[in-house]
Amino acid sequence: MASSNPTPQVTAVVGCGTIGSSWAALFSLHGHRVVMLDVSEEATLAGRDRALGLIDSVVAHDLYSAEVAERARQLLEPASEPSALSDAMFVQESVLETYESKAPMHALIEEHVDASATIVSSSSSLLPSRMQQSLQHPGRFLLAHPFNPPHLVPLVELVPGTATDAAVMESTVQFYEAMGKIAVVLKKEALGYIGNRLAAALWREAVHLVDEGVATVEDVDKALYAGPGLRFALMGQHLIYHLGGGRGGYREFFEKLVPTAGEPIIADLAKWETVPDSARQAVIDGIDEFVDGKSMEQLEADRDARLVRLLKALYPKEGT
Repeated sequence: MASSNPTPQVTAVVGCGTIGSSWAALFSLHGHRVVMLDVSEEATLAGRDRALGLIDSVVAHDLYSAEVAERARQLLEPASEPSALSDAMFVQESVLETYESKAPMHALIEEHVDASATIVSSSSSLLPSRMQQSLQHPGRFLLAHPFNPPHLVPLVELVPGTATDAAVMESTVQFYEAMGKIAVVLKKEALGYIGNRLAAALWREAVHLVDEGVATVEDVDKALYAGPGLRFALMGQHLIYHLGGGRGGYREFFEKLVPTAGEPIIADLAKWETVPDSARQAVIDGIDEFVDGKSMEQLEADRDARLVRLLKALYPKEGT
């Protein structure tokens, strides 16, 4: 539900590309004054324009009211100088995902925000403890892994470093949940976190099946989204297999199904750790055939339209 606070919280978005602009749209839709900053004024303004387009799209999809969206548009503030970050108590950094790119940006942020401001880095695989080594106030820093696009997909994975303060983690969970996000917190660092590790395991087998000539790219994708994918939208793998065990649940699943239907399949899965050249070409050729000339813009629009319909069914909102 969008905030009605007459004095909007100031939230900064540093790095205004695909992820940063999506974050900016989400924050503004929930009543935050969003200061946007990138490496150049051109990049900042381009990010602001992307965020405006995303705000327009959620109105078109009837996820937010026209009134909420109009206020959100007014809350986006492109900045030309890092001094504009000074009022922000929450900073969402989303620059290029390398340690080398993020470190100087974190130093710049720390130079201009209050020592009590929370700094969160958008990442899909990096480790926060390595970043904390160069921070003046490492306790107020953590990573957040959004699933693209952040303004639509609810999940955000929160990854603390060894120095992250527990109170900062707790307040960050509350911050994202107030945005309608579903936050999961890792107990310790793991490369790729949770979602991407699961996705990588699934992707490796999806590539392997095409490379081995078992099925086309299109049919591998159909086998996922028309079958397990429907259940994944409702529950995770552990609960799915707990139910798959019948009245005995997970215990019965391990006793009766794993030895005959689980372990033989696991033993036959792909084992490679680097993608074979043959597999790369097989899936590239396969996806070209599958999309049949559709542009990236067409594919993204179709994805978002389908995603919105699913979100409305699974996570209805009130008062937006």
